[in-house]
Amino acid sequence: MLYALLLAVILSWFVHLGLPQVWMPNESFYADASKNMLHTGNFITPYYNGEPRLEKPPMTYWIISLGYYLFGINEFGLRFFHAVLGLLTGFITFLLAQEELKNLKVSLLSALILLSSFQFFANSRYASPEIPFTFFITLSLYLWLKAYKKDSVFLMILAFFSSSLAMMTKGPAGFVIPAGVVFFHLLLENPKELLKKRYYLLTLLFVPIGLWWHFYEFFVHKEEFLKVFYQENLSRIHKGTDPYYFYILDTLISFMPYSFLVFFAFFWSFFKVKRELSFFLIWFLLVFTAFSIIKSKIPVYVLPAYPAMSVLTASFLLSSDLRRIKIASSIFLTVLLSLTLVVAVFYFDLSKLFLLLAFVPLLTLPSSYILSPLVGGIAFILFVNTGLVGYLEKFRHYREVGNYIKTLDPKGSLKVYELGYFHHNLPFYADRKVIRNKMPEGQAVVIFKLGTYQSCQPMKVWKLYTSSESRFLVFLLDTKRGKRFDNFGICIYN
Repeated sequence: MLYALLLAVILSWFVHLGLPQVWMPNESFYADASKNMLHTGNFITPYYNGEPRLEKPPMTYWIISLGYYLFGINEFGLRFFHAVLGLLTGFITFLLAQEELKNLKVSLLSALILLSSFQFFANSRYASPEIPFTFFITLSLYLWLKAYKKDSVFLMILAFFSSSLAMMTKGPAGFVIPAGVVFFHLLLENPKELLKKRYYLLTLLFVPIGLWWHFYEFFVHKEEFLKVFYQENLSRIHKGTDPYYFYILDTLISFMPYSFLVFFAFFWSFFKVKRELSFFLIWFLLVFTAFSIIKSKIPVYVLPAYPAMSVLTASFLLSSDLRRIKIASSIFLTVLLSLTLVVAVFYFDLSKLFLLLAFVPLLTLPSSYILSPLVGGIAFILFVNTGLVGYLEKFRHYREVGNYIKTLDPKGSLKVYELGYFHHNLPFYADRKVIRNKMPEGQAVVIFKLGTYQSCQPMKVWKLYTSSESRFLVFLLDTKRGKRFDNFGICIYN
């Protein structure tokens, strides 16, 4: 059954991958800047909407640019390699579990739990640095583990190189996370290993390789780069109001379908002194603790811990301990997923055929309570991809607006302004710079919230969302309640 579920997950990974238009705001930055890289040939400094974007190194943009090159500049090309890297992270998680536990069933379930976890799955279909970052960190730790066991300098070099690629994705954390996991693991298991010169020589070699882009942008953009670097890497440490238990609460949703079972798995493996799980315990604890201490908290920050969380959860589920807790938890999670799907079908008035998906996990319960949440999670993922996403697209007119701008000004000779709100994906769809919240000068194409601009009459009107689509549940509910939507017109100002 595990193999059938794995096939179902892999197939669901690419269902409607290119259907959603570019999400706002975060995905818009990477979609537009990567397109500009292909157009200009400048693959070092990303430019979004005509301005340098120095928040993140260029690795994510390179990955997207390759997708554009192979599949065209479209939503499928935008997300293709993120989906691939997500699947590869699942494969490496399987290899890590197999390396440490030597249990094929646990290893397969570890990969399945990771690939079906809602936060990981969603980000694998969304162009941002999170999945490439998690992939390179997971690969670095796997290569290090193999190098440590085989005493292989070559594999150690590859491990450090993978860490450099993580730094090229999200900065210094790409080194700090794997280095921290390795340090504490060796401190507990084999402190003498930390005395080997190779670790420090390779650090001196590969940290500058991972940070070369930062040095380059510092010399080119100086104060602007330092300001952005401080905001992205340092200010988040002490600025923020989220409670220290933020990620514990977030995991209850983000790590569905196994949700809170990961915490049972943690305490079980910790108090049972499962030595073979110590590597994953340290990995999980380091990432969770570090980001819980940091004041600014975003759910995706702990994504690099998900492979370790998946292995811990799979090991717990397939153990013979705490059977009653596992049965009760699995029944609760399975029923919760099925009920959520049923409620969503009726609330958003979707095809009642989707109700069939709600009954599949319930039918699995009698034969395998361990796998029934997984079946429920896969069913819910398919429902989101084939039902909810299609529903949402009816409220998202950005491609239509962009095409209309190109129809009004096919040569791109006019400036384009947006007043009243800035829709971050319009530069991508209009294929030109969109000036935000400035009064038009000279002849121009103007997009404006009705009532904010009186100098010309709208030639066409759309109802557009005026908040972040990254808050997916809020956005979803807003479509039903009609909240945070406004009418926007377009005209040519002379």
